[in-house]
Amino acid sequence: MTKSLKLFLLSCIMLLGGVIASPLYGQSRTVSGVVLDDFGEPLFGAFVVEKGTTNGTSTDFDGKFELVVASSNSILEFQFIGFKTQEIPVGNQTTFTVQMMTDANLMEEVVVTAFATQKKVNVTGAISAVNGNDLVAAPVANISNALIGNTPGVSGLQTSGEPGRNESNIFVRGVSTYGESTPLIIIDGVEQASEQAFSAFNAMDANEIASISVLKDASSTAVYGVRGANGVIIVTTKRGNVGKPTISASANFGLTAASQLQEGTTAYEYALFRNEAIRNEQKSYAGNDGLSNNIFDAYDLWKFKNNRDFTPQEVDAMTQLTPEQKEQLKNTPALYYASRNLYKEQFNRVAPQYQANVNISGGTDRVKYFVSFGYFRQEGITNAVEYYGSQTGSTFNRYNFRSNFDISITDNLKITINSAGQFGETTGPGNVADPYNISERYKIIMQYIYDSNPFISPGIIDGKLISGFAGTTSLIQNPLATKVDSKIGMQNALYNLLNSGSGTIYNSLLDNSIKLDHTMDYIHPNLKVYATVSYQDNYNRYVKFTPSIPSYTVQRSTANPNVLEFFGGSMGAGSFSSYGYSNWNKLYMDAGISWHESYGKHNVSTLLLGKASRYTMPGDSYHVPSGIMGFVGRVTYNYDDRYMFEVNAGYNGTEQFAEGKRFGLFPAVSAGWVPTKEKWFPQNDILSFVKIRGSYGEVGNDRLGGSRRYYYLPNTYNLEQAGYYLGSSNGSNKNSYFYGATEGVLGNPDITWERSRKYDIGIETKFFSNRLSADFDYFYEKRDNILTTLGIIPSIYGVAGSAVPPANVGITQNQGYELVLNWSDTVGDLTYSIGGDVSWTRNKIIYKAEANNPYPWMSATGHAIGQRFGLVSDGLFNTPEELANRPYNTFTSNRATLGDIRYKDLDGDGLINQNDKAPIGFPNYAQYHFNVKLHLAYKGFDLRLLFTGSANGSYYLNSGYTMPFFKNAGNAWLWQYEGRWTPEKYAAGEEITYPRATYSPTTAHNNYLTSDYWMVSTNHFKLKNIEFGYTFNVKKGILSQLQVQSLRLFMNANNVYTFKNALTPYGIDPETTDGSAYVYPLTRVVTFGVNLRF
Repeated sequence: MTKSLKLFLLSCIMLLGGVIASPLYGQSRTVSGVVLDDFGEPLFGAFVVEKGTTNGTSTDFDGKFELVVASSNSILEFQFIGFKTQEIPVGNQTTFTVQMMTDANLMEEVVVTAFATQKKVNVTGAISAVNGNDLVAAPVANISNALIGNTPGVSGLQTSGEPGRNESNIFVRGVSTYGESTPLIIIDGVEQASEQAFSAFNAMDANEIASISVLKDASSTAVYGVRGANGVIIVTTKRGNVGKPTISASANFGLTAASQLQEGTTAYEYALFRNEAIRNEQKSYAGNDGLSNNIFDAYDLWKFKNNRDFTPQEVDAMTQLTPEQKEQLKNTPALYYASRNLYKEQFNRVAPQYQANVNISGGTDRVKYFVSFGYFRQEGITNAVEYYGSQTGSTFNRYNFRSNFDISITDNLKITINSAGQFGETTGPGNVADPYNISERYKIIMQYIYDSNPFISPGIIDGKLISGFAGTTSLIQNPLATKVDSKIGMQNALYNLLNSGSGTIYNSLLDNSIKLDHTMDYIHPNLKVYATVSYQDNYNRYVKFTPSIPSYTVQRSTANPNVLEFFGGSMGAGSFSSYGYSNWNKLYMDAGISWHESYGKHNVSTLLLGKASRYTMPGDSYHVPSGIMGFVGRVTYNYDDRYMFEVNAGYNGTEQFAEGKRFGLFPAVSAGWVPTKEKWFPQNDILSFVKIRGSYGEVGNDRLGGSRRYYYLPNTYNLEQAGYYLGSSNGSNKNSYFYGATEGVLGNPDITWERSRKYDIGIETKFFSNRLSADFDYFYEKRDNILTTLGIIPSIYGVAGSAVPPANVGITQNQGYELVLNWSDTVGDLTYSIGGDVSWTRNKIIYKAEANNPYPWMSATGHAIGQRFGLVSDGLFNTPEELANRPYNTFTSNRATLGDIRYKDLDGDGLINQNDKAPIGFPNYAQYHFNVKLHLAYKGFDLRLLFTGSANGSYYLNSGYTMPFFKNAGNAWLWQYEGRWTPEKYAAGEEITYPRATYSPTTAHNNYLTSDYWMVSTNHFKLKNIEFGYTFNVKKGILSQLQVQSLRLFMNANNVYTFKNALTPYGIDPETTDGSAYVYPLTRVVTFGVNLRF
C-alpha cells in the first residue's frame, strides 16, 4: 500500500475514533487552526492527533484543521513526513497556527522500506530518505544527478555534460565488487529491470516524486536477494488526498554553460613551445637535423604574435598594391597565422534550458487522484553552427505524464492504478552505429580539437566551410604547410564536426501498474492480501542524418591579398537511416499477505510475498526473455517503541545457473533499542533521544556484467566462420567451399550465487529538545564467490578472455562509516537548519584469480577495486649525473634525456620493466564524500545551500591529453606550456609541473608511459546547489480574489562553483569519470522560475 494511502487511512481511523469517543468526554472542546510548512505555505495532509488517543484528523488543501479534544489538558501532536513532530498543549487556546520544521536528517516518523512503510523510530536497518522538495531544488535533467549530495552514503561520477547523456553513475556505500555494482531501483513498489536500471528513474520529472528512500544494509535489502547486493533506491511518487482539486503549476527558464574548460595555447605560444620541442629533439638525439624545416622563424613568430599574415616590410614591398590597399592589409587579421582556442570555441556556448510542470490532485472518500504533465528541454553547450542542413548542437527534449489513482471499491477492497509515460528526444552530432557508445561519439566530435592546432584552418569564412588552404605548399598562399608537416591533414574541428552528421534517439517508455489491496478483517483483524501487476514497454528509434555539405579551400589573391579566393563547393548525396534500437519490455508481478497486531505495548507484523518478472529485448541474441522469481518473508516485533527486532528473508531464483543452483536463500536479522524510553533513563532536554541498532544479513548477485546470459550452458560454437575449399579439382574449376566453426562462449554448470555478508551498527541521537541530531553508522561487507571470468587462462587457450567459462572466484571486502549531523530551530520569524554528513568507504580485493606475479605490488589482490597500476615516478632528470645513472628502461630502449620523467626501479634489478608497475594514486571513485546543507526561512523568504566535496580520489590524464604536437601538428595546452621543464626554470627553482617539450611523441615515449605522474587528485569542495525564493502572502489583495493558494518566485543553480583544486589547471570538473581523452565538459545551470497553486 502506498505511503499516502496509509496516511489517509490512518487519519480516517483516527477521525472515526474521535467521533465515537467524543461523547464520552464531559469537558470536550473544539480546536481549529492552520498548519504551514517551513516556507509558510499551507501543508496539506498533515496529521493532527490528540496525543495518547486515536482521535485525530488531517489538514485540508488550505492547511486547515478542526478537531474535538477531550479537555484543555489535551496535547495536540502535529506530524508530517519530512518534518519534525511538534507537540502543543491545548490550554485555553482554541485556534492554532503551527509552522512545521524540516527534519532533513531523519524524515521524521515514517520512511518507505522494502514492501512497507515504517515509523522511523522502529526502523532497525540503515535507511536514508530524501524529500521531493530537495530534488526539485536541483535544476538538472535527471534524478541521479539530483540525488548526489542529498543523502549520506550515495555518491557518483558523471561521464558527460551533454544533454540526454549527462546522468551520473550511482554508488551506494561505495564499490564492493569488481563485478556488477549497479543498485536496484524500485518505483512505486515495482522493481526496475537490472538491464535497464536507470532508464525510467532518470527520465522521471522531479515534480512527480514525493520521496526517495535509500536502503543500504542487508536488513533493509535482503528481501530483494538477487538484486539487493549493491543497495536499493526506492522512489515513491505523489498521490492524491481527500479534498477539492488543487492545481499546481511551475515553470522555469535557465542558462547552462561549461563549469570548466580546457585552455589551449595561443598560436604564438604554440609556435614557441613547438620550436622548443624540436630543438630538444635535435639536441638530445642524432638524426633530427631535418626537423629544422619545421622550425617557425622570427617572421613567423611576429605574425603569430600580432595576428597578421604579412610583416609591415612585406606589405610595403608589394608594389602592385595602392597605399590604401597596403594600409588595409596591415590591419587585416591573419588568415594563415590566426589564433583560435578550438576547445573553447566548440564548448563555450551559453545554452537555454526550460522546464514546466502542471499537476492536479484531490479526491473523495472513494477516489483520490494525482495527475501530472511535465516538459523539459536542455540545449547543449556545443556551438550550434548550422550549415546546409548540418548542425553541431545537442538538444534534449522530454515529455512526462503520470496519473496515480487510488480507488476504494468497497470498504475492504482498494485498487491503485498508476500510469506513466516518458517520451524523450536526444539529438547530437557524431554518427556512430551505437548511439550509447559515448567514447566513439566523442572521438568523432573532439578528435580534431586534440589533433589540430590554433591556426590549422579558419573554420567558416563568408558563409563557406574551409577544409584547408589552397595555395602551393611553402609559397605565399600556403606559407605554413611544410613547417607544420601535419600527418593527419589540414581538417579542423568544425569541419570534422559538421561532416559527422547528427543522430537522434527517439525514446518512449510507457509504465502501467495496477495493485489490488483487500483487507480481510472478516477472517482476522488486520489481515490483508494484495497483488501488483506492472508492464513497461520501451521503444527506441535511432535516426541518423549525414547531409552532403559544400566545403572550400581558400587562399589570398596574389594580385591583392586583401581578396580571398575560394575553390570547391561541390555537393553530393547525403545519407539517411532510421531503425529501432535497444527496444525492450518488462512484466512484473507480485502477490502477498500481511498481518499486524498490537497486544498492549507489544506490536507484531508479518509479511509473505511472491514475485516474478520477465524482461524481453527483441534484439537479444538469445531470442528468449530473461526472468527472475522469488519469495519474500518478514517478521517484525517492537515493544513500546523501545525494543525492536526484525527478521527478513529473500528466496530468489535466476536463469543464469543450472538446476539445483538457481535458487538462493538470503536471510537477515536486525535489532534496535531505545534507551531513552527506559524508566531509568533521566528525562532531560540535553539528550532527548538515543537509539542503538545493528543488523546482519546476506544478499546475492547473479550478474556477471555485459550481455552474457545462461552462464551454465555448455560450450557454444560460432558457425559459418572462415573455412576451406575442399575437393579433387585439378584447378580447371573451383572446389566446394566448406565453412568452419570456432569455439564461442564457454559455460560452467557449477557456477552459482555471488554472496555478500553485510554488518551494520548504528546509533541515532537527538540533543537539546530534538534540535540537534547526530547519527553514526559503521558497516562492513565481505563478498565471496564473486562472479568473474578467470584471468589466469593463457591466450593460447583459443578463446577471447570474455568468453572463457565464468567462475565463482574472488573475495572482496568493503568497510566504512557515515556520520550525519543536523541542527534545526526557530528563532522568532526565522526558521533555520544546518547539517552535514561525512561518509568514508574503503574496499579491498582479498583474492582475485590472476596470473602469478613475482612481486605483490603487481597484483590486484590486496589493493582497492578499480586501482590503477603503472610506473612510479621519481621526479625528472634534472642533471647529467641523474641521467647517466638511470636504470635501463626496457619500454623505451632506454631513450631519455634531460627534462624527462625518471622512474623508480622497485625491484632493484637495474631495469625499468613490467615488474616495476605498482599501484598509483587512488581509484577514480573517492573514499571520502561530504555534504553540508543550510536552509533558512524568514517571512516568506527562503534560502537553501548545498556544498559537496570528496577526498582520496584520483583522475588519470589520458595520454591523448598529455602529449603535445601529436603527429607533428597536434594541439598543445596552456598547462603544458606554462608548467614545462627547461634548464633555466630548473636552475631558477621555479615550479615545474610538466616534463620537457617533446615533438610528435607516441604512447611509447618515456614521458607518456602509464605512471603516477599523470594521476591528479580529485579532492575538492564545491557549492553544488543554491536556491533562493520568496513566497507571497496570498491572503490579501488580488491573489486572494483569484483564489491563489500559493505563489512563489525562485532562483536556483546547480554545480555553481568549484573551489580551486588540483584539476583546475586542466579544465576538468573533479566529478568527471576518467578513462578517456575526450572529455565533454560538465555544466552549471542557473534558472529562474515560479510556483503557483490554485
